[in-house]
Amino acid sequence: MEFLESLAFFDPYEILLLALGLAILAATYLPRFLSTFPISMPMVVLALGLFTSFFSLNLDPGFMYSQTKLMEHVTELAVIIALMEAGLKIDRLFDWKSWRIPWRLLGVTMPLTILFVWIAGWWAGGLVSSTALLLGSVIAPSDPVLASDIQVGGPNQGAKDEETGKEESEAKKEEDEVRFSLTSEAGLNDGLAFPFTYLAIFIAASGFSQELVWSWLGTHVIFKIGVGIAIGYLGGRVAGRYFLNTSAYSHQSKAISGLASLALTLIIYGLTELVAGYGFIAVFVGALTLRQFDPDHFQHSHLHGFIEKTQRVFTASMILILGIIVGQGILAEVTIEEILITIVIVFIIRPVAGIFGLIGAKLPKMEKWAISFLGLRGIGSLYYFYYAINQQEFEGQNSVLNIILLTILFSIVIHGILAPLIIKRLEKSKSSLQS
Repeated sequence: MEFLESLAFFDPYEILLLALGLAILAATYLPRFLSTFPISMPMVVLALGLFTSFFSLNLDPGFMYSQTKLMEHVTELAVIIALMEAGLKIDRLFDWKSWRIPWRLLGVTMPLTILFVWIAGWWAGGLVSSTALLLGSVIAPSDPVLASDIQVGGPNQGAKDEETGKEESEAKKEEDEVRFSLTSEAGLNDGLAFPFTYLAIFIAASGFSQELVWSWLGTHVIFKIGVGIAIGYLGGRVAGRYFLNTSAYSHQSKAISGLASLALTLIIYGLTELVAGYGFIAVFVGALTLRQFDPDHFQHSHLHGFIEKTQRVFTASMILILGIIVGQGILAEVTIEEILITIVIVFIIRPVAGIFGLIGAKLPKMEKWAISFLGLRGIGSLYYFYYAINQQEFEGQNSVLNIILLTILFSIVIHGILAPLIIKRLEKSKSSLQS
């Protein structure tokens, strides 16, 4: 008690600056050192946030429930930056056959996840149907923010050796299926979750009807997705022609040119949203299109490098704040039902839905289980939740937020411990088969 009282003498603002600096430093250097250990950078930053919460920071955790517009915009920015970063580092050229696993995860695993979570929320959690659908919609997409450390390496790096920071040999340079699938899934399903979020909003507002379904399909599925794909593709092509043909001779000019990736993120997203399309889809499609425009051009590494640094700053900052508010008791009144639903989502629903989606896929059994289990949940779920409740009030919406926060914590800790072990075992298995 005396120790806690002594901490109150420190200035809260200076403590936050110090903690934020340490969190960003951890996000910068820790991934390459922790890749082979059962601990991740988000786990370290979360622990830093928990420790920081012991200081008297005058930070009310209730802002997660009251400052919904602010939370919507902050999480929105974090997600679109992560989507651009994910798209710019995928080396695999787009075609239906080589992208067969992501299509399975999007077309089967994601709808099944929404269905199973809806049932769990309604039956076990006592949520009304529309709120349970909201829970399923926001929790279904895997997260490009928290999942970055188990995704593919940078442009033309394939599976990067995070321990040394160097590229692997040519024999190992091709993106492995697990990392590629997790990266592409996290990029694509963040946009495709939006139609289901809208459906939950409409049902909460006016109830279920046949007219609502047809209107939803026409506007929020076909039209908005089509607009997002079109603007993303055109934006990526235009950016490729301009960005990759602009001369950059000095090291400084090459480094500064990376700013263009952030500009492109905001331009594509803003333009798509202005014409009522899905900006998340547009940003990821734009990044993929730009990446496949003259794939070996040196400028790709600069474009990706800058957006990656920006993404790490956002990730570290948000996980730090999450740790602080958890330490200050935001989950003090969480119910047993909410904890059980979270456990079911992480350990049963996602793995089972993943395995269903990969039935018949020509992959080793171990890779199927890895892809099915390592579908991290995170900041994207928070964005969808805040977007929905800012459009329509939901009965029991605070319970949904509790489950989202618990799922993020579970994902950070459980996947943080198991992901390096799983990836390492997969790599050893591949090496033994090749030798």
